[in-house]
Amino acid sequence: MLDVQSRPDLFGQAAQEFDRAFSGDGAPRPFAEKRREARDHFERLGLPTRKLEAWKYTDLRPALKDEYAFVQGDGTSSLSADDLTAFAVPGVDAARLVLVNGTVVPALSDLSAMPEGTTVSSLREAAEEGGAVISEYFGRFTEVDQDAFAALNSAFDLDGYFVHVPKNAEVETPLHVIHLVENDAPAFVQTRHLIVAEDNARVRVIESYVSRDGERRQFGNHLTEIAAGPGAEVRHVRIQDEGDNAHQVTTVNVYQDRDSQVRTHTFTFSSGTVRNNTAAVLDGPGGTHTVGGLYILHGDQHVDTHTLIDHEAPGCESNELFKGIVYDQGTGVFNGKVFVARPAQQTNAYQQSQGVVLSPDARHFSKPELEIYADDVKCSHGSTTGAIDPESLFYLRARGISYEDARALLLYAFAHDVVEELEDEALQNYLDARIAARLK
Repeated sequence: MLDVQSRPDLFGQAAQEFDRAFSGDGAPRPFAEKRREARDHFERLGLPTRKLEAWKYTDLRPALKDEYAFVQGDGTSSLSADDLTAFAVPGVDAARLVLVNGTVVPALSDLSAMPEGTTVSSLREAAEEGGAVISEYFGRFTEVDQDAFAALNSAFDLDGYFVHVPKNAEVETPLHVIHLVENDAPAFVQTRHLIVAEDNARVRVIESYVSRDGERRQFGNHLTEIAAGPGAEVRHVRIQDEGDNAHQVTTVNVYQDRDSQVRTHTFTFSSGTVRNNTAAVLDGPGGTHTVGGLYILHGDQHVDTHTLIDHEAPGCESNELFKGIVYDQGTGVFNGKVFVARPAQQTNAYQQSQGVVLSPDARHFSKPELEIYADDVKCSHGSTTGAIDPESLFYLRARGISYEDARALLLYAFAHDVVEELEDEALQNYLDARIAARLK
């Protein structure tokens, strides 16, 4: 059992929640043994500190100083369907799934556009009902013995969303998942998600982490597993826009079979301290993974991005593009690793990180890595951090554009490169508008 007295408050809260989860009426819960193992790993690992190389630039202590209460929703909300209009993506005709305090709220969700045969539901309900898909894929791609936050997430009986697209099915309507927190006191919220696209299936998921007022103090620990079968295509976009008092650790673990295509993009606008982890295993020939992100940081915002692309099969391709714009005392971090195993001949892997620093106290750290054991590959990485190009600024000002407008134009063009990788024009327009609003 966790020693409540000798650990930080979060450990004490976790210990109480663990004990509560495993007591009760004694009825068996789904994946109980896996949860117990995750609990043991969390106790052994402890919360990460800057002594760990992977957390060298990120100190979580300020973000965890509040006395958070573990919060789990009950499937209801004080919101109405009209209140959700402010969180919609204009022009994107999407099905809607709403989670409040980490729990699906059916009354606010609208899944009528989902085709027959495709499952979109509460993950907790799907786990309770059982089924071969949940049994095969839940927890399969997450190494709880290596990551304290993954272990913490896996130890609980959480809700989240479950998406299952059967063979040869194409879901033309995107799924828009809206995450909200309703709690007067500082809240610690966790969610767990699973996306399974079987052979030649197609699906798009857009996640928005938003806030009604931007003032709520919260910490989120969110974990998503994605499984793409042979020839499947999954597009996954996350938009982090909860407010400066919202901190997050997010993890996306992807498994890809042959000839599959997965795109994962993260856009961070308004936030506190954020750690975004993305790991992908290309385990079948011909797979393609595209991962990218953009963060625009003000005040003392801190965004730490870690990626791991694991090429295990031949003839696969991966592309990474991350960009950061950092103002004031903000800090941006990128650490991306491409691993190419010996069997993964004819791998193409490209990685690019670019940061623009706009004040003397702003910081941006970048650490691209390649680890290659195959000899027939094309792999490259690049990293740049600096200020706005003075020659480009001079060029625009010489044509009668003010300094402020010229700088904004250059920053907008810099950021739009990531947006351009998305194929949905309406989503691009929405993100472009958020970028323009965030640029000074």
